[in-house]
Amino acid sequence: MRSTLAPETILYSVLLIGLGGCAYFNTFYNAQQYYQEAEKIRLQKEGETIPITAMDKYGKTVQKCQKVLKDFPESKFRLDAILLMAKARFYRSDYDLALSNLKTISEVGSEKQMEEAGYWRALCKWKKGNVQTGINELTVLLESSESKNIQSKCHLSLAEIAQELKEPETAMSHLQEGARLTQNRDEKGVIYGRLAEMAFNREEYELAEDGYSNVIAHSLSKDNVEKAHLQILKILRIQKKYRSASRKIKGMLADDKFNRISGNLELELVQLYRAQGEFSEIETRLESIVNDYQRTLVSAEAYYQLGQIYTSEKWNLVKAKEYFDLVSKESSKSLFSPMAKSRSKAISTYQEAEKDLDSHRNIPIEEDTTQVASDQDTLSTSVSIITPERTVPELYYQLADLEAFSFNRYPQAIEFLNIIINEYLDSPFQAKSMFALAFVHESMGNKEAAEKARDDLLASFPTSDYASYLSEDVQVETKAQETAYLQAESQITDNIDNAIQLFKSALALDLKGDLAAPAAYSIGYYYDQTAVIDSAVKYYQWIRENHPESDQSKQAGIRLQTLNMVLSSIAPVDTLESSVQEDN
Repeated sequence: MRSTLAPETILYSVLLIGLGGCAYFNTFYNAQQYYQEAEKIRLQKEGETIPITAMDKYGKTVQKCQKVLKDFPESKFRLDAILLMAKARFYRSDYDLALSNLKTISEVGSEKQMEEAGYWRALCKWKKGNVQTGINELTVLLESSESKNIQSKCHLSLAEIAQELKEPETAMSHLQEGARLTQNRDEKGVIYGRLAEMAFNREEYELAEDGYSNVIAHSLSKDNVEKAHLQILKILRIQKKYRSASRKIKGMLADDKFNRISGNLELELVQLYRAQGEFSEIETRLESIVNDYQRTLVSAEAYYQLGQIYTSEKWNLVKAKEYFDLVSKESSKSLFSPMAKSRSKAISTYQEAEKDLDSHRNIPIEEDTTQVASDQDTLSTSVSIITPERTVPELYYQLADLEAFSFNRYPQAIEFLNIIINEYLDSPFQAKSMFALAFVHESMGNKEAAEKARDDLLASFPTSDYASYLSEDVQVETKAQETAYLQAESQITDNIDNAIQLFKSALALDLKGDLAAPAAYSIGYYYDQTAVIDSAVKYYQWIRENHPESDQSKQAGIRLQTLNMVLSSIAPVDTLESSVQEDN
């Protein structure tokens, strides 16, 4: 029997079937593309944080997978779409939705899909707080799987969990195994980067150098390769391999391939001069850097270092303030910007204290009034001398405090404290100065002098609050915060991770102290610049709520407005039942 269908009808049906298959393939292909793009962005950020751009692409992955399931429920890509959607949801922290998807795969998926689902299920449980369950399931999967890809992923996740549990040796062991097993070149570079960073922070410099060398060999990210080169230079300097470091820097400066980091190489050369005691070369090199790399992060750091020179060996506060004020003008994004503002403010405070001291000195001792008659050229004029609100001992104490904990000049601080102790016997700052003197001597490692200062305090003011702190062995945290803050500042250049941890320690020591807001702002600023927006927002909001009158509060408010706009621009992922707009 001959078909009664017209040729046009048959052709139309064939095209319809073909186009339908093409449509669901294209939709799933788009989902895969979004996921791969998100993964590339995530890996470029060392796998530690997920940038907003990646989060957005994970969201689009979910939307495309939902479209496959809604419009083409019988598609052969159905299970692949569910699994891909679960992975994207994991990175968006939608763990319950991801677990629901993974349950489907565990019930009807292929053996390979079920094994992969088991891996992601373990991760979801860990992130939901069931840490030991996650570890157990990953360990079982690691032992049972024959897939190097799954084994590598298990090692990496176990390393991350161990790091979270403060078990660095276990973490590094898993990272080494994960790096050995992974076949993905870019992922291998990321793993070695994490391993190198952990080893560097633990001062295991040989392992760190090997890790960074592997980053250079495997990473597809130019940023990560350049960072690895710079870290190797730091390691060579720390190990006092100055000649090797100098040769490497000069070789890289002569290579156009490293033009993007030439300024950073110049700064590392400055650190090399400092390590070798070649101080005469430092200022000249820094002046050259600020001229050659204007309006950059490099020039901002160079100005900060120049400011430090003039608050230490050269002690010219006017010049130092000029340099510190230029840091933010060169680059408002510089991590040195908040610290430079803090230093500039400390200088202004110091100068005001000196001015007030001069005013006290200019008041004649025999006069009780603030009006002093001055007879000059037969013209009688009345000169008003205003007595400063703060007393002389209070001003000396402020100078001592700034000398020790803003400018790191302990001998000068001791000199001011001794003036109060020896010359102002009835001052309410006597006991406080003795206590501070003990702390400064302790900070300098002068244990005998510190013990003598404590004994003097107990003998002279046995019933004072400061004496009770000593007699009860209470660890007073007012100066400890300043010490931690100074240590954090000193490590910004060489070890940013340790610096941030020290800022956090300083903040925890005294949430209401003078340095709480600067410390919190430095932490928030770091997270802001490294795209960890949730953390940045948390610290900025804390400043606004707890230190609304601080200098940092205004800047935090400005950044909060910008970050909240960015966060609101990320549309929530629609559910399966919601309408999904096409984005082909």
